[in-house]
Amino acid sequence: MEEITAPGDDEDEDEQRTYTRLLTAISDYRRRHHRAGPDVLGPRPAGLDGEEWDHLTDAIDLYTHARVQRRLEQIRARTTAQLPPTSPLRQQPPPDTNRPGPRSPGR
Repeated sequence: MEEITAPGDDEDEDEQRTYTRLLTAISDYRRRHHRAGPDVLGPRPAGLDGEEWDHLTDAIDLYTHARVQRRLEQIRARTTAQLPPTSPLRQQPPPDTNRPGPRSPGR
C-alpha cells in the first residue's frame, strides 16, 4: 500500500477524500479475502470476486495516473515560471493528442 502515493498537505480536500476512499476499499477487500503481504490485492480470483479485483485494480491505476499527471503539470508550471520571458522553451505545450476531436478523412 506504500506504493499508492498519498496526497500532500497542499492537496485539496477532494484529493484527500479520494485517497481515503481508495485505501478504505483496498483494506476492506484485503480483510475480506485474507490478503497480506506486499502485493496489494494478490492474484486475481475467479468469479464475482474477480470483478471486484478488476474494479479495484482500475481504481488504483486511475488514481496513480491522475497523481502523476498532476505532479507533471506542477513541475512544468514551476519550470516555465523560472525561465526568462524570452526563452524559446517558454512556448505553449503541444496540444493533447489523446483528446477526442476531428478525425482524418481516411478513417
